[in-house]
Amino acid sequence: MFMPDLSDVGPPATGPGLPERIPEAPPPPVKIHIVHAEGDEVIEELIREILLTTPDAQITRDIGNPDSCEIKINDKLIFSKEKLGNYPANDEIAEIVKWGHKGKSMLHMYLCSVAEGGEPRMVITDRKNTPLAKRLIMSCTIS
Repeated sequence: MFMPDLSDVGPPATGPGLPERIPEAPPPPVKIHIVHAEGDEVIEELIREILLTTPDAQITRDIGNPDSCEIKINDKLIFSKEKLGNYPANDEIAEIVKWGHKGKSMLHMYLCSVAEGGEPRMVITDRKNTPLAKRLIMSCTIS
């Protein structure tokens, strides 16, 4: 294999008119807001799982109706029991929070999961085979 001679390559150029490289700042901590029924053990377990995967997550809570369970991440509604009819899978929410904490968007998570071999022809209601991030994006673009 041919390797070019790199002996004449020095440090990056500096001087007037050349941009300075600014180090990347870490993304801000992910903010989660959960509206749930009072004494809801499913939500208590969800919060425990979120904090196991993302200890720096900032979680706020409000007590809602007896049937309520809405989850917002960074002010974006990602789950509504009223709309979907059941509770979310804790591992899916914890995974989304983990990647959101690393600065990834829902679209990024969707595209990465398709690139990793996800089936592009999915059904919104196929919960078992379609990760939550995909179902959310599909529900926003289809309905």
